[in-house]
Amino acid sequence: MTQKPSIGRIVHYASKNGDGIISPAIVLRTRDTTNLDVINRWGPSPAGTLSGKGRPADLVAELPDDTTIDLLVWGLGGDYREFAVPFNADGAPRSWNWPPRV
Repeated sequence: MTQKPSIGRIVHYASKNGDGIISPAIVLRTRDTTNLDVINRWGPSPAGTLSGKGRPADLVAELPDDTTIDLLVWGLGGDYREFAVPFNADGAPRSWNWPPRV
């Protein structure tokens, strides 16, 4: 992969069920845009967050590399978030990839 993901980019998300479903998703966070002060302040109580919600249990503080990202996925049954999603060019379950150029 030659291009690093950035906030706001549209990507394809491969369903974690391994059923071949590909959904559009938007990049919410990258390693470069992680603000550890905000993540550490965002505990189980909603103090200090605009959402009024506690920190999701599966949110990791530090992403392991430049191609692992947090996503907002637009699924047919509703929108949801996926955290620490790795890049995979072959579309492995629970991975992201760039949409093909058409």
